[in-house]
Amino acid sequence: MRMFQFSLLLFALLASACTTVPSAPGPRFDRDALLPAPAVERAPPEALTLTPAEVKTVEDSFILTLYDWLRGDDYDAFRVDYQGSDGAPARAHLLLPPGEGPHPGVLVFPIRGGSHIVSEALAKSLTNRGYATLRLERRRVFQRHDPPGDFEVPASRLRASLADARRLLEWFPDHPRVDGARLGAAGVSLGGILAATLMGMDDRIRAGLFIMAGGGLPETIHDSRDPRLSGYRDGVLEEREGLEEADREAFLAALRPHTLEIDPLTYAANIDPERALIVSARFDQVVPPDRTEALWEAMGRPRWIQVPTGHLEILPFFWWSIGQGADLFDRVFAEPVGQRVADHP
Repeated sequence: MRMFQFSLLLFALLASACTTVPSAPGPRFDRDALLPAPAVERAPPEALTLTPAEVKTVEDSFILTLYDWLRGDDYDAFRVDYQGSDGAPARAHLLLPPGEGPHPGVLVFPIRGGSHIVSEALAKSLTNRGYATLRLERRRVFQRHDPPGDFEVPASRLRASLADARRLLEWFPDHPRVDGARLGAAGVSLGGILAATLMGMDDRIRAGLFIMAGGGLPETIHDSRDPRLSGYRDGVLEEREGLEEADREAFLAALRPHTLEIDPLTYAANIDPERALIVSARFDQVVPPDRTEALWEAMGRPRWIQVPTGHLEILPFFWWSIGQGADLFDRVFAEPVGQRVADHP
């Protein structure tokens, strides 16, 4: 009992260190002035197959096993195999809450590297809050064997991830247990960046949870202390003529044409700030805090929660952050469809 009380006290102290920036007046949201998204084939993926999952937890993780033990696994799980936008085999995972629904749905994007534990935990948490979740498996963006100095290779992989998501949006809303009029997007780190980009470019996404995300892909790649990103940056500086190590602006200018159509800043003004939540780590060295602030400003200053951790140390606030996002989804999806668009100035 004392340990439980101590844990509650510790969490209360940590939570008191959070800073919440409420939504504030920013750029006016105008649904009729949506910036056009890149051309993507608007057709369901070919040869899509839905297979009941043999086990409901995909990643071999003590955390996920413990979560199911504590919260239960009263949901249906399916593996979704489909042809990716580049023609290669791709996979996603569908979790459906109990009951016929239709349930509001959330697309969940993966982080940049490692396993899928983070995105699976995010999906499970939202499903336990009553949301059908479609979790995409990653495309590895920055790989060691990539040609050094090539901007287009990683950009094309990010573009393909968004194309896959938009094509799955031609199928996901039509599932009989999914309410296609109530769709959101969520992700952590790179997953949050992709979720923000998707919401800005596709008006079928009505709400978004973006954890440790930021805007300005060239700046994020250049300034991040993530080893894979900094290794990519250093490789570019070594291979590209005319780029000096200290010439940040030249690096940004060279990379920006390749990332402009997939950068969340490009479409951020399309997002209603009342339908978005940003959670960031105050001492983040992977997604620099000024990149999160840039995204917050460009979105019209939605609610922004800052937790007192670094990027990899956010675990004490992880589940709580998802709960805050689920609260946002609950509020947005309780509105009649079209009401917020009509009421917003």
